[in-house]
Amino acid sequence: EQKAEASFAPRRTTAATPKGLKIVAQKKGLKKTQIVWTQSYEGSTVGSLEDVSTGYFRNFLCPQGYATVATEDILADIKQKEVEKVAAAAKVKQEAQLIATALSTIGKFSIKKTCGDDKVKLFGSVTSADVVDAVKLQTNQELDKKNIEMDDIRETGTFDIRVKLHPEVTASFQLVVQGVRDD
Repeated sequence: EQKAEASFAPRRTTAATPKGLKIVAQKKGLKKTQIVWTQSYEGSTVGSLEDVSTGYFRNFLCPQGYATVATEDILADIKQKEVEKVAAAAKVKQEAQLIATALSTIGKFSIKKTCGDDKVKLFGSVTSADVVDAVKLQTNQELDKKNIEMDDIRETGTFDIRVKLHPEVTASFQLVVQGVRDD
């Protein structure tokens, strides 16, 4: 009876291994591969890093040419590009700060517009394009009229103007509107 019970017991099978090597089955779990996108696919951007499953990369992304494995050289190139991008952004911000300093140093810009008999009410209004032209005449600085924040100006006087030169840099100055009569 004991022999019969022993024969039904599950056996532990081991493979014969040369020189003491032990074979261990791979653990079940998530296996990821770090890739770099070479083409845009489903919302990804070219050159960005991402971790994807190994099978997805091996069976679809690599054969289709959408991505390559992220090697040390590619990672170094991506870091270099990020450093260059940060330096370029800092340079743009610094240029915007220089323009803001120049505009605030000058402080006042003047525009002449035609007006009515009372020399207060203007014919028409002062637009952001007029402000851009006045700044360009006096400083040779080119501004974008879309970035100028101003109230509706329909009469003579002094008005505050704000210019958004960069997401973090805003310049302000005064605009003097003078009325001129056409006789």
